[in-house]
Amino acid sequence: MTSGMGEPYMLPRDTQESQRLDAQHEYFRQLSYGHLVHPSIPARQLHAVADVATGTGLWLRQLADELTLPRPGQGEKPSFVGFDISQQQFPPADSLPAQMKFVVHDMVNTFPAEYHEMFDLVNVRLVTYAVKASDLDRVLRNITQLLKPGGYLQWQETDAGDCWGHPETPTVTAWANYVMAEKVDRGLLPGIAAPLVKSILSLPATIPEGYQNPVSWSKEMMRLIHLETVSTLDHPSPAVEADKKMVVMKVAIFLLTSRINRKSGELDRESSTSGKAEKLGEEIKSMNETLEAIQRGGDMNSSWNFDMTWIVARKAIPVDISKGWMTIKKPPA
Repeated sequence: MTSGMGEPYMLPRDTQESQRLDAQHEYFRQLSYGHLVHPSIPARQLHAVADVATGTGLWLRQLADELTLPRPGQGEKPSFVGFDISQQQFPPADSLPAQMKFVVHDMVNTFPAEYHEMFDLVNVRLVTYAVKASDLDRVLRNITQLLKPGGYLQWQETDAGDCWGHPETPTVTAWANYVMAEKVDRGLLPGIAAPLVKSILSLPATIPEGYQNPVSWSKEMMRLIHLETVSTLDHPSPAVEADKKMVVMKVAIFLLTSRINRKSGELDRESSTSGKAEKLGEEIKSMNETLEAIQRGGDMNSSWNFDMTWIVARKAIPVDISKGWMTIKKPPA
């Protein structure tokens, strides 16, 4: 299914896109220094993990492979749940381990009560092309509702505005401007990272009278544990540089094609003699020229870089003031 204006998501959901998503996941794992979970999160203490906007579920499946290895002193295996608005890219149910499932759910809506405060970790990645600006705070509240007290939120994002040419080229600049314009037209944020961090830090927590929150000693819901910008430029992993062209070209083509298709539909509905039709025709012609330059693999691909924002935050833990809090705040490994 190709997303239209009824849904803000800018990318298709087909076999080709599933393959691209899996390749993109492997690339982002290399960009994340090989980590599925940031080192600040105690991975061996995770008993329930959710992946929101899971797509093909590859991140969740790889983490399950790592966390279900034999662990001394551990009894029941961890559980894993992937959520997505569409099941089109889910892996076959008969290929999944018993402790894993995938659930159709729109993160704009409150998650079913059975999942509230269930998870030690919730992972989110690259929803900037799916979450409307007006929905960001609501989405964040819904996601944090999934976390247990003291649970961790891991979130990674990159935007068209986080890309640049090194040195700057007309193709890179034109592509980024067109994609950011398309995001705004669809009600999306041109850049999600800064508003997201602000929203995370402003979520209020309900700390009852007689309780305290040793995670941050404040009345905020989340404490920012880690905030990092990871760049493809001069990255220590050779794979990041080697695979950059492939990853960039595929997503650049999909995103720009999304705008070309929508604008072409607008042109079809316009009178051929109207001034708007002329402007649309000029924009479509210019976008197709940019698309052709990308497909030719010209200067854009040899000079393209981008930044990824990596966020880790931890949920408040209300603790009775008469009780000890140190081991609650930092359980022994």
